Amino acid sequence: MILALMILVLSIATLYSQDVSDDIKDAGNLTVTVSGFENDKGQLRIALFNSEETYSDKVEPIKPFINGYTNIKDKKAIWRVFENIPFGEYAIKCYHDENGNNKMDKNFLGIPEESYGFSNNAKGSFGMPDYEKAKFIFNTEMGNIKIRVE
Repeated sequence: MILALMILVLSIATLYSQDVSDDIKDAGNLTVTVSGFENDKGQLRIALFNSEETYSDKVEPIKPFINGYTNIKDKKAIWRVFENIPFGEYAIKCYHDENGNNKMDKNFLGIPEESYGFSNNAKGSFGMPDYEKAKFIFNTEMGNIKIRVE
């Protein structure tokens, strides 16, 4: 009886440990380093998108998978808050909120007046780059992305 109980307990413990390790290996942490700022004023605003639909600027309100902000120091910002990100396809948008008004300032023609960037340092012809240019596959425990704002 005691032997059967011990085997049952060990079996349950083994199953639980396999489930936990499977969950951990399907997610990781992502560090994003953004450079190219002209000064250290304001903050970096950053958003991680997990689909083409949410990445699109035609969707209102914008619904990123995760977003946030961080300070700029020595004309560089490091974002380390993307933790336990499920493996998959993503794209990043970011901009320098130099005046701290929580929005991308544009002139009367709609041209951005604050520097901005995208994953893969993707560029658009007229407007932001397509999702296909900015997307990347995230499938590692500790990922690093570098973006240069312009």
